[in-house]
Amino acid sequence: MERVSHIKLALFYIVSLLFIAANIYLLIVKESRVLILLPLALGVVLLALYRLDVLFRLVIFLTPLSIPLTTFYPDSTINMSLPSEPILFGLLGIFVLRLLMENDFDRKVWRHPVTLMIGIYLGWMLLTSLTSTMPLVSLKAFLAAAWFISAAYFMATQYLKRGFSSVRELWLLFLAGMVIVIILTIRKHIGYGLWNKQIAYKVPQPFFNDHTVYGAVIAMMIPYLLAFAADRKSRMKTRALFVLLLPLFVAGLLFSYSRASWLSVAVAAVVWLIMKLRIRFTHLLLTAVTVVVILFTFWTQILLKLETNKTDSSSNMVKHVESMTNITSDASNVERLNRWYCALEMFKEKPVFGWGPNTYQFEYAPFQIREFRTIISTNSGDWGNAHSEYLGALVSSGLLGLLAFLALIVSILYTGIRLYSRTEDSRTRLLSLAAVLSLTTYFVHSFLNNFLDMDNAAIPFWMSFALIVVLDIEDRKVWGKKIPANKMTGR
Repeated sequence: MERVSHIKLALFYIVSLLFIAANIYLLIVKESRVLILLPLALGVVLLALYRLDVLFRLVIFLTPLSIPLTTFYPDSTINMSLPSEPILFGLLGIFVLRLLMENDFDRKVWRHPVTLMIGIYLGWMLLTSLTSTMPLVSLKAFLAAAWFISAAYFMATQYLKRGFSSVRELWLLFLAGMVIVIILTIRKHIGYGLWNKQIAYKVPQPFFNDHTVYGAVIAMMIPYLLAFAADRKSRMKTRALFVLLLPLFVAGLLFSYSRASWLSVAVAAVVWLIMKLRIRFTHLLLTAVTVVVILFTFWTQILLKLETNKTDSSSNMVKHVESMTNITSDASNVERLNRWYCALEMFKEKPVFGWGPNTYQFEYAPFQIREFRTIISTNSGDWGNAHSEYLGALVSSGLLGLLAFLALIVSILYTGIRLYSRTEDSRTRLLSLAAVLSLTTYFVHSFLNNFLDMDNAAIPFWMSFALIVVLDIEDRKVWGKKIPANKMTGR
C-alpha cells in the first residue's frame, strides 16, 4: 500500500514537472499561453462528471464576466465568450446525451406550451440554417442558441423548481457577476468623466460589446432586485443586500447612456401598473394591436413630425432622451433606419426562409441607399446587425421565423400574466411579476437592438422563461388540488 502511494506521488511530481517544462517552452519559444488553460479545462471536466450542479451555477456567475476570444486573438476568425460559451457547449452535450441515454427529463416542463413554442422557434431556426446563404455561419448561430436554451432554460428549470431559495441564489450569482462589471465600468468611466457620453459606448468592454447590451442586461436585472428586496418572508439582512445593490444598478443604467434601456424600464413600469390593476391579457393584446394599426395608418404624418426634431444625443440626459425621435441629424438614429430599410429590402428578396441566422451583417451592404447612410455606416459588417430582434428574425428566418418569435413572446407573457392573476402565493406572485417585467424590458429594447446571440443577454432572458414555466407548473398543482374533481372534469 505504501509502495502504491509512493508511485502515485512520484507520478504527480513527474507530470507536474513535465507540465511546467512544456509551459516554459511554449511561453518562451512559441509565445503561446494555451497550455496554461489545461488545469482549468480539467477542473471543468471534473465538475461536469461529478458536480454538474456546481458547474451550472459557476457558468451563471461567469457569464457577465466572460471576455470575447478576439480580445486575446484579434485576428481570430472564430469568436466566442470565454470561459462561458465553451462550458455552455459542454452542458449542451451533456443535456443531449442524458436525453438519449436516460430520457428522464421532467415531462411537465417538456409538455408545457412555452416549451412547445421554443421547440418550434429552434426547429425553424435549424431549417433556415440549412437553407442559409452562409450555412456554416448560421449553424454556429443555431448551436449557440441551442446551448443558451439547454442551460438557461431546460437545466435551469430543474434547479429553480427546488424552491424560492434556489431561485434567489441563481439570480444572485448572475447579479454578483454584474456587480463586478458595473463597478469596473463606472470606475473606468470616472477616469474620462461620467458625463462623457462618447466614451460610455466603450467602457463596458471587454465584458460587454457596447453600452446598449450592457444597459439592456442591467434593465433586465432591476425587476429582480426590487422583487427580492420586497419579499417579506426573507430575512431583513437578505432584503437589505438587494436594497443596497439597487442604487449601483440604477447608476449603471443611467451612465450606460442607452436610451433604449431607459425607455424599456419606463415601459416596464407602465406594465407593472397594468398588472397591479389586473387588466385582462386579452384587453392588453387588443390594445397593442390597435396601437400598431394606428402607427401604420398615420406613419407618414408621424415621420413628418419626427423630422422636425433636431436634438442630437448629448451628455445632458434630458436632451439625450429627446434625441430618441431625431431621425434627421442624429447619426445613431439614422443609421438604425438604414439597418431597418436594408432588413425590409432583404426580406422582400427571401420572404420564406430568409437569408439564414446571423448572416445579416455579411449581406446587408448592397441594400443600403444614400438617403440613410451616415458617418457611421459601413460595408464591412463590423458595426452590428439589424438593430431589431423582430426584423432580425424576419431577415434571418423569413416570415415564419418572425411569427415563431412573436408566438414565443405571446406565450410567455400570457403564461406569466395569467399566473400572476391566478396564484394565491405571495412569492409566486412576486417572482412572476419580476420575470414578466424583466422580459418586458427586453421585448421593448428588441425593437431597437438585438442581443440574443450574446451569452450575457441570452442567459438571463431564457432564465426568466424557465422561472415562469416552473412557477406555472408548481402553481397548477396547488390550483388543481383546490378544485373539486367533479368541476375539473366538468361533471
